[in-house]
Amino acid sequence: MGTQQASPMRNKAQARRTSAITLKLLALMVIWPAPLTIRQISATQASLIGSVREPTGAPVADARIIARHLSAGQERSVSSDAEGNYRFSSLPVGEYEVRAEAKGFATYINRSITLHVGSATRLDIVLQPLAISAEVTVTERASPLDPTQTATTTTIEPEQIEELPINDRNYLQFVLLAPGVVAANPAGSALPYDGFSFGGLRPHSNAISIDGLDNTDETTGEARVALSPEIVREFQVVNNGVSAEFGGFAGGSINVVTKTGTNQFHGDLFTFLQHERLNAREPFAENGARPRFRRFQPGFSLGGPLRRDRLFFYMAAEQERLAGEDVSDVAQTVQARFNAILADDRRLAKILPFSERFPTGRRETEAAGKLTWLITPMHTLHLRYAYTLDRSRAATFNADLPTDRTARGDRSTLDHQATANLISTLSASLVNELRLQWSRRRASIAEDAREAGFEIVGIARAGRPLGTLGSRREDRQQMIETVTLGRSRHEWKAGASINHVSLRSALDDGFGGYFIFRTLDDLLAGRPAVWRQAFGDPHTELAVLSFGAFALDQWRPSSHLTLNLGARYDMERLPTPFRTTRGGISPRLGLVWNISDRTLVRTSFGIFRDRLPLAFVNRARQLDGRHAFVQIAEDSDAARIYGAIGLSAASAPFAEIRPSIYRPDPRFVMPYSLQTGFGIERMVAADTTLRADYLFVRGLHLPRTRNVNLLPPVIFTADLTAPLGVFEPTPQQAGRPVFSRARLDPRYDAIYQLEDSASSRYHGLTLALNRRFSDEFACLVSYTLARATDDASDFDEQPPNPFDLRSDWSSSREDLRHRLAVSALFDLPFAEEKESGWPMKIFKHVEVAPIATFSSGRRANPLTGSDEERSLAFPPSSRPLGARRNSLRAPANFNVDLRVIRYFPFGPTRRFDLVAEFFNLFNHPNALTVNPFYGSSKSPLPSFASPVLFSTSRQIRLSLDLEF
Repeated sequence: MGTQQASPMRNKAQARRTSAITLKLLALMVIWPAPLTIRQISATQASLIGSVREPTGAPVADARIIARHLSAGQERSVSSDAEGNYRFSSLPVGEYEVRAEAKGFATYINRSITLHVGSATRLDIVLQPLAISAEVTVTERASPLDPTQTATTTTIEPEQIEELPINDRNYLQFVLLAPGVVAANPAGSALPYDGFSFGGLRPHSNAISIDGLDNTDETTGEARVALSPEIVREFQVVNNGVSAEFGGFAGGSINVVTKTGTNQFHGDLFTFLQHERLNAREPFAENGARPRFRRFQPGFSLGGPLRRDRLFFYMAAEQERLAGEDVSDVAQTVQARFNAILADDRRLAKILPFSERFPTGRRETEAAGKLTWLITPMHTLHLRYAYTLDRSRAATFNADLPTDRTARGDRSTLDHQATANLISTLSASLVNELRLQWSRRRASIAEDAREAGFEIVGIARAGRPLGTLGSRREDRQQMIETVTLGRSRHEWKAGASINHVSLRSALDDGFGGYFIFRTLDDLLAGRPAVWRQAFGDPHTELAVLSFGAFALDQWRPSSHLTLNLGARYDMERLPTPFRTTRGGISPRLGLVWNISDRTLVRTSFGIFRDRLPLAFVNRARQLDGRHAFVQIAEDSDAARIYGAIGLSAASAPFAEIRPSIYRPDPRFVMPYSLQTGFGIERMVAADTTLRADYLFVRGLHLPRTRNVNLLPPVIFTADLTAPLGVFEPTPQQAGRPVFSRARLDPRYDAIYQLEDSASSRYHGLTLALNRRFSDEFACLVSYTLARATDDASDFDEQPPNPFDLRSDWSSSREDLRHRLAVSALFDLPFAEEKESGWPMKIFKHVEVAPIATFSSGRRANPLTGSDEERSLAFPPSSRPLGARRNSLRAPANFNVDLRVIRYFPFGPTRRFDLVAEFFNLFNHPNALTVNPFYGSSKSPLPSFASPVLFSTSRQIRLSLDLEF
């Protein structure tokens, strides 16, 4: 059976039309007068608000307040209004000196003000009469409460990024310190993302931005360009209540701000070293192995002035060289028996034998540089370039089953990102910001297997990985223009953005063939339960154009009440065959009530419209029956194919098997979420707050895949074997709805419809105790109690019975009931300079930074491993009789990481650090998921519900760091 190829000229013409539309819209935004748009401060900037009063409490009008950035020397000034109120909008984050001057009063000076991304810091100024003193210097820090913030946010501050232990040098791991966030569940998805879940939603429904511009892989949802932690200043985690200035995601957001050069040169040289002799043995390795693990990570950072007070630079780069070894997840008894079978069966001649140990490795380079030019006192330009090259050997995918080396892939990722940000202070109250981005990602996954992919249910997976191989190139062009217009009681904002993402791919999603065997004996006998292979051209080319606009008013009717009133419009132009809708308007409402100077209450509501992952869109383009299609065979038909081709890919489709295709629902609606929350926050000490929040999230019109070419099923009984074509029924089919071979459209076997019929629900309660860094001490304690339910946890999850979607409503894959995270950093409280004894001097200049986490076990979906309903769902979604979806749970996890620093200061700004880091300090065996495969018999497989994937055993990393 041949395929009809889509015209390349048609694809190129559509791409040119999309690019032309993008260029016109970008040009329109550039030439349009600035008052059209009004700002997006929270992505990269901060605010400073407050009042100016006399000692008696009377307001001081027309006082001049100057905010000077201590590192760069930038100054901004505003005047207080008749009620004594003042506001700075769109200030760069960092440390500030604040001065206040008024006729008849002493000058007020405070050099202890720190502004954080996305936050408003309140500083109330009391001016003393001039007769007392000409100048009054204050060292009191501003309140840690943000009186205008209606969202639930957590800021990861510079000291935490610099000092807390972090494995793999991935600063995004610190996101898990925030309440209400869980790591993406590794079970059940072939996508290689390593993300987070907010509000029980899917990991690719979040937004990750760097300096206010998107940094999300639109195909998989993972982060794109990787930055060295040395260039990351801080970032903000937003759980819910995001204002109308942000769009294109239904979950949470992570806003990263990079460092900027200053008038002082600063940098460091460092290297990290790891060796397997410092690591603990694998807790469940059958031979107690301590596999090879040798990692070397050198790097540097440097920042300073190119021209004092005008032109600054900051750059950072680091590399990773890892030579490792992994121990096969497959049981040694299975390996021995399987390798014996290979020697006796000619059909398995191409198969590589199972390996007990095999080499792994990684070679990564991360480099980024930022240039800041103060063109005039009114205009600042930031230019940044980032580069990442990451090559990983024997990377793991599909981690819900023991995996042989041949089922892994060698992954290569190359990222380029160039951004520009122009901030124009048009007046004391009007700020315009223009942000631009061009980025490109090239990603590929190759493998060594010479045979088709195959799995033995519950025992092993080997051969070509399914759904991950191939190459792709993803390009992004983005533009955002915003303006801020601030008044003492109002801050009006509006803005617009254009985001163009194109994908060229050749994803080998099943083109190499895939077999499923119920048992090892079935493999020996040549009796596969399922065979599946795609035929045709895997190459696709598509583009998506997104447009967003918003308007927002932050209104303070009184000093105790703040209202955030906004609305956002989002539209995504999808490629054919998807339908492009006109978009929709999303209201965003928030309220903050300052009960007192130490207590505030906040609440919010909003609609958040999501985007579609390009992996979902690409599937409808690639396997549409014209470019390519899929053929499926089960039981006796699959055995006949296996007898003809063995464990290899078929060179041509089989004429007797009807094609299966993917297509979008013609009535497809873009997904979105409804979010509402309520919280109370109290300042319990000068730098410490205690917060409690409740969050409700309802995900609607979420993408899923469903076979719509089936006739209604019938309950299977022994006398229906012939009518249904089930000649070798399994014990798991008795009493189960089973589908016949008849089809609604006889031209096709399965028609997998990409539709919007899934939904989710989340209830979460979070508690957070946060002490910001002061007096050499900081801590963050966060606890989350939550329940997440849905009827599909990702777009590729199919129901076992497409006529009964209600039965799939159960716990979500991302459900995690309890999670506690505790982090701190502090100096040891002894061995002061006056101590002269050498035992005490050993502990002088010692910093300690621990992270401890405890969480419930992750969810897993119990499966038989084959298609008992004959619904052609893939991956097979048949559950054991009576089992509910995602009813399995892994054991609870407990982990402690620790960083100990002994530093040796020399000079006012230089120091040398000796560092030891301990990951999984107590070597607790933390199971990430369990084997979900029950099998097709009445009794479960011996490995059912047993752990199959663990976090790393204890590792120790040593490092040297010279700071100057």
